[in-house]
Amino acid sequence: MKVKNINKKILLELKELKPNAYYNCKNKFSKLDKWISGEDYPTYKQLVELSKRFNVPFGYFFLEKLPKYDLPIPHYRTIKENDFIPSEELLDTIKFAQKIQEWSKEILLEWGNTKIEFCGKYKNNYDLNAIIEELKKIFDINEGWANSQNTWKDALKYLVSKAEEKGIIVLLNGIVGNNTHRKLNVEEFRGFVLYDEIAPVVFINNNDALSAKIFTLIHEVVHLLIGQSASFDLRNFQSADNEIEKFCDKCTAEFLVPEKELTNLFQKKQDYEELAKTFKVSQIVIARRLLDLNLIDKKSFFEFLQNFEKTEYNTPLSKGGNFYDTEKNRLSSRFLRILKSAIESNTISFRDALLVTNLNIKTFSNLTSRIL
Repeated sequence: MKVKNINKKILLELKELKPNAYYNCKNKFSKLDKWISGEDYPTYKQLVELSKRFNVPFGYFFLEKLPKYDLPIPHYRTIKENDFIPSEELLDTIKFAQKIQEWSKEILLEWGNTKIEFCGKYKNNYDLNAIIEELKKIFDINEGWANSQNTWKDALKYLVSKAEEKGIIVLLNGIVGNNTHRKLNVEEFRGFVLYDEIAPVVFINNNDALSAKIFTLIHEVVHLLIGQSASFDLRNFQSADNEIEKFCDKCTAEFLVPEKELTNLFQKKQDYEELAKTFKVSQIVIARRLLDLNLIDKKSFFEFLQNFEKTEYNTPLSKGGNFYDTEKNRLSSRFLRILKSAIESNTISFRDALLVTNLNIKTFSNLTSRIL
């Protein structure tokens, strides 16, 4: 039986909002355009399939108009071409991170945990030098630390482990949950941060280059220091036209590529690639720092951008399809440790842990057994 009381305007909105899903549905349903025009109607079974393919609740087809796709946190874009409409991939990823944050906070409060000392510490004091010193404490580093790391991967793993030691939940993923058909777009967002004094969460788009992930992580931790949630695209590692973002980028750049170190090294070798390897950042970050420090002029900077060929591969933190490494990145080693301890102390049930992680008993047990 055909469903004739659907709102065809909803189908039209979905077509415009989700062109990829529309073409996918069109290949499946030859009469889709007739359903949109009102010349024909889908059956109940076809409508159920449409809701799955458009990834919307079944009831949406009977509304007057689609609900607004609003982000729960500010989104900063380097270039504002038009009104920003967040993808469902970004929205669903933020919702999942919020769920992890909520569970973590409830458990930590149950255990009597209090505010993490550095969260929001500089909310009313945007002191760059003080924040740089705070970052050094959080990540437990000294001058020249990056050069002691053999690879970008080593540097990122080190920084992530230190952030989690200090109470930050770090999530790395390149898809929505574990759905390989829903890839996260780096051009839309490199990452986001969910500020909280008890259970702060940072998310890094794992489709990005390794050096970019390092920049994103530090940028996000600066947001935690000043008490701000946000998502951002950081296109070409350029700030959005926003004072908060400019400040966070300035702190990140100085932390990763200190002025004194860069100036001294640039006098000895002016090879961007070598400098990038030394500081474990992108060559674009090196070029931008040199411009900001007046070590090169704008002409040289823009010539570099025009001639720069991508040399970093979009390599996930874990290679070779290692399932358990991927899951540890997706769910955060810190969050998994919290869940494991919560089960052992009877703070939550085993069933609760399976529901929040979307894992089965065997996989969850094997995964948590690998967490020290």
